[in-house]
Amino acid sequence: MRLPARPELTAVVSSLLSPAAVLDDPMECSRGERLSITLAKNRINRAPERAGKAKVEVDIFELLRDSEYETAETMCQILPKGVVGVLGPSSSPASSSIISNICGEKEVPHFKVAPEEFLKLQFQRFTTLSLHPSNTDISVAVAGILNFFNCTTACLICAKAECLLNLEKLLRQFLISKDTLSVRMLDDSRDPTPLLKEIRDDKTATIIVHANASMSHTILQKAAELGMASAYYTYIFTNL
Repeated sequence: MRLPARPELTAVVSSLLSPAAVLDDPMECSRGERLSITLAKNRINRAPERAGKAKVEVDIFELLRDSEYETAETMCQILPKGVVGVLGPSSSPASSSIISNICGEKEVPHFKVAPEEFLKLQFQRFTTLSLHPSNTDISVAVAGILNFFNCTTACLICAKAECLLNLEKLLRQFLISKDTLSVRMLDDSRDPTPLLKEIRDDKTATIIVHANASMSHTILQKAAELGMASAYYTYIFTNL
């Protein structure tokens, strides 16, 4: 990919910093991601210590699907703008991989916000920085929350089979304790209703959800329809 020269870039950067954000799941999650980016940008620009310094503006691009080809085309639109970095996407592993590769070739920072993929660990380029906690960190954090609230019984909802590998440290902790952790896996229909009914019938009050933001949203919606959004229930999400 050959990028055009930008002789005017120096003058622009002195008054403006323009990272780019690549968002996925436009129908369900991009509103929350857009809001988060806007709040972060406004907080940075309004900070007293940044008075007189370059303003931050974020160019936002949305992916319609997890496609390496389409993402490469998107990157060809992004990089000629002279961006100082690329953020995302959060739920498109193939797109995230090609973005990391392109950013590495062009020496542009790539800020990853996607969960760590246990089965697809790749060599991280020096330009890639992950803002998402590791699977081990997530396991330790969830275990700490359960311990703090004295939860002796909990249920783990897994959207994918690799969930068991991702949260291995959490599962091992239950193996050596008297506490109980039941594990339920979503089936191919991706409908959490039967699974949630089982949890409700078991009277399990603490529910850990290991899924992407889109599926987590679906699980919460179905839980509300089943009357499982009351104060009796506690939900712990490993990924937002």
